Amino acid sequence: MSTSRPSEQPSATPSKRARIRGVMAPVLTPFRADLSPDGPRLARHCRWLLSQGCAGLAVFGTTSEANSLSVEERESLLEHLVEDGIDPATLLPGTGCCAISDTVRLTRAAVRAGCAGVLMLPPFYYKGVSDQGLFRAFAEVIERVGDARLRVYLYHIPPVAQVGFSGNLIGRVLAAYPRAIAGMKDSSGDWSNT
Repeated sequence: MSTSRPSEQPSATPSKRARIRGVMAPVLTPFRADLSPDGPRLARHCRWLLSQGCAGLAVFGTTSEANSLSVEERESLLEHLVEDGIDPATLLPGTGCCAISDTVRLTRAAVRAGCAGVLMLPPFYYKGVSDQGLFRAFAEVIERVGDARLRVYLYHIPPVAQVGFSGNLIGRVLAAYPRAIAGMKDSSGDWSNT
């Protein structure tokens, strides 16, 4: 990866979609007895959550057992949700993976589907990565996706990922990609960090 400053996101006008406001429910992923994900039950559960007043659905995060699902399973479940009538503008799928290529693939699928944004973990397999390394990973994903519709919500969950976001890193990625970085889910459990 290059260490030079990444270029700004494509100059196309960002979509006029409103940000999700209100309760974002972390969504459980139901599995069948053979441990395959159950798309129809997932869609029913999502419809129920929306009927109960949830404004948005955080699918494929930690509650959703995302790291127990293959990239193909996550793509297929997202397609199933949209085909089953779940409004993609209510979806915030987790797309952060250890491999940048997997993160890019899942993020592109979410953008193509019209999702409100993506919830993105940092690459989390290797620990002690510098802010520069984390910045380059996020920059690489944003650059490779290359779509002005992309909205990234950084997923800060160091109790699980063991890799977190410093204030300097957040400021730097936000300054470099102000149209792409939309927010953050802080699951650190540290109120001073929040």
